[in-house]
Amino acid sequence: MKLKVNRKDIYQAIQNIIGVVPAKTTIPILGNILFDLQGDKLNLTGTDLEVSISTAIDVQGERDGAVAIPAKIFFEIVRELPDIPMDLDCDEDFKIALKTEQGFYRLSGEAQDDFPKISIEESLGHFFMDAKRFNNMIQRTLFAVSSDELRTTLMGVFMKVTEKELRIVATDGHRLVRITNTDFMSPEVEKETIIPTKALNLVSKNLQGIDQIKIGLSDDHIVFGLSNTTIFSKGIEGQFPNYERVIPIDNDKSVIVNRDLLSASVRRVSIFSNTITHQIRLSLSDGQLHVQSEDIEFGGEAQEKMAVEYSGESLDIGYNANYLLDILRHLDSDEIELRFRDSTSAGIMYPQTRMEGEDILMLLMPIRLNDD
Repeated sequence: MKLKVNRKDIYQAIQNIIGVVPAKTTIPILGNILFDLQGDKLNLTGTDLEVSISTAIDVQGERDGAVAIPAKIFFEIVRELPDIPMDLDCDEDFKIALKTEQGFYRLSGEAQDDFPKISIEESLGHFFMDAKRFNNMIQRTLFAVSSDELRTTLMGVFMKVTEKELRIVATDGHRLVRITNTDFMSPEVEKETIIPTKALNLVSKNLQGIDQIKIGLSDDHIVFGLSNTTIFSKGIEGQFPNYERVIPIDNDKSVIVNRDLLSASVRRVSIFSNTITHQIRLSLSDGQLHVQSEDIEFGGEAQEKMAVEYSGESLDIGYNANYLLDILRHLDSDEIELRFRDSTSAGIMYPQTRMEGEDILMLLMPIRLNDD
């Protein structure tokens, strides 16, 4: 294999792929990126066997061929090079020479046959979606995914596709996000799947400059088509929990509050909260919200109040401040609505301003207050 390429082009391609390469693995070949040159098109592929990504860039091809190149060292040297043309040459023994006008670098690769073959089964159907809108849905959902390896079905985002609706859900048992896009049509496929967060992070990272994304679904795989890049992921096996069961339908106490003011107050008050529970208390009364915290062990406490739109009966409810701040950060609206029933039931939070054709709900489980 022999080619000429601009450093900027190959650096961007590797930067988009490197996220799938496992930092530690018992299968050394997975630490490589496969370079496959056909004519003036160079395809680069990385995989961890669960998630794979391939992208193509234009080069000046001189001799077709393929080689698996150590990802980390190649990425590091290309990152440090200035934006100048590069010559890449691989001989029959998979010895790789990288040349620029400033220097020469040599490293050893491995045969293409040793690199895992990515077999993408035929999809049951596909649909297209505005890339910016899909990315916006991802970014407001991923924070609520669980990291508990004992509950694997919660370690991804649940996606349900019907003819006229796309729904994504994530929960870690403490928080839940449900976003539904009704401005949507998928005549080809109706399917449910759980997508690993790693795959969605790669999709989000590769959406820059992309107007439309093609999403194909099969029995146990999902494929994202992004112009010159394809991301392939196995779905997470298992049944996603019945999330609708935990969403209350009778939260009759409604509060309208400025999101930024509430976020700032929670951040300040939480400085004085217990370092383990991060518990804060929200106390509602007519037209006012008090945000309070106390750390009995160290004798610290804080309290702030703000004006809100509320006319119901008084209510005290406890939350983990960090979880609450996560939700507030991902509600894209100046004013938000909080709905409660009592101090032991889940609270629901909505943005007051929503994108047309979109329904978004965020849920937060309370913490039992110290004086309960």
